[in-house]
Parts: sequence; structure tokens; C-alpha cells
Amino acid sequence: MKNLTFYTNPLSRGRIVRWALEECGANYETVLLDFSTIKNPSYLAVNPMGKIPALKHGDTVITEAAAICMYLADIFPEKSLSPSINSIYRGEYYRWLFFTAATFEAAIMEKYTQVSLKDEYRKALGYGDLDTVLNTLRNHLSDRKYICAEQFSIADIVLTKLLEYGIYRTKVIEPEPVFQHYLDRMQQRPAYQKAKYLDDLLVGN
Repeated sequence: MKNLTFYTNPLSRGRIVRWALEECGANYETVLLDFSTIKNPSYLAVNPMGKIPALKHGDTVITEAAAICMYLADIFPEKSLSPSINSIYRGEYYRWLFFTAATFEAAIMEKYTQVSLKDEYRKALGYGDLDTVLNTLRNHLSDRKYICAEQFSIADIVLTKLLEYGIYRTKVIEPEPVFQHYLDRMQQRPAYQKAKYLDDLLVGN
């Protein structure tokens, strides 16, 4: 029995972690936070950034959605949500997970917030621009079922949720067939559907 406490709000990146928890079949306690309370001392003691989600495992606190997902894959190795440490695909897994969590999300948010950057500053960005990022993803997913190797992984969870955010929420990404077909496959997973149901219930409340 793993002592897991999940701090979240259904209108946050907590949806990424909820799906990972359900893929793991984890038993966990959900602490629902209102955005008006995440700067309160009680939660700042968990995450000094005052951001959600966060996960507490015994005395260990993990923040950042992708990091939490990686941690869950490590403590539930029997679920095979990441290539084994000795797998030839481990490097590919790291590559695409961090590409998604860092490069892809940053490019989406720049486009969504309509930040205007001079070319001299853009050269310093790790992602360049959203078009370059999307071209990279488009080409990579064109003949693949999953983002990494031939197995579903934590990287697919993070990518799926960011694609949904870019297509459905912010509408800065066109629902091209290659992206939509990928989403259709991921959204059919039972753990995805259960996590969505649980978070949608919280939104309704």
C-alpha cells in the first residue's frame, strides 16, 4: 500500500497526473484545492511555488506534472509506463518526455499569450517557435502509434494532455489528422476515461 496524497484542481495540469495515477491503479487521497487558497501557508508548506498539482508520497513531495508522472512510473514498475532503465528506448523516452513537457508546452503558451519577441531573443529560446515544434511532432507521429518506441508511456500522457490544451482549449493548434488520430487512440484508454470522469465530476461540483 503506497501512501499517496494528490493535490489538485480539475481545471489545472492536475488532469495529467490524475490520468497517470489511474494508469498505475494507485490508491490515493485527493486533496481538492481552490485557486484562491493555493498561496495559503498550509499549501505553501507542500509546494512553495503555490502551484498545482503536487504529490506527497510519505515524506516525499514531488511537484511539476511531468516529474510526478515520471515518479509514478518508477514506483509502479509493474505497470510498464516507461522503458526499463536498461532498455535501448530509455533515451528516446527521456527525449520525448522532456520535449513535450518543456519545449512543446512553452511553445503553446507563447502562441496563446501572444508574446511578441524580437528575432535576436528568439534565437535564445530552446524551442524556436510553435511551427517548428509542430513540424517535429507531426513528422514523428506520422507512422507511430505512441510517441516513444512501441509502448504506451508516461510521455504519451503528457503529450496527449498538451495536445488537447493546444487544440481544444487555446485553439493555437489545428486538429490535423495526424494529431487527432493520435488523440483518438489515447482517449480510448480506460484509465484516461476514468480520470476524465473523476475530474469532470469535480468541475460539476
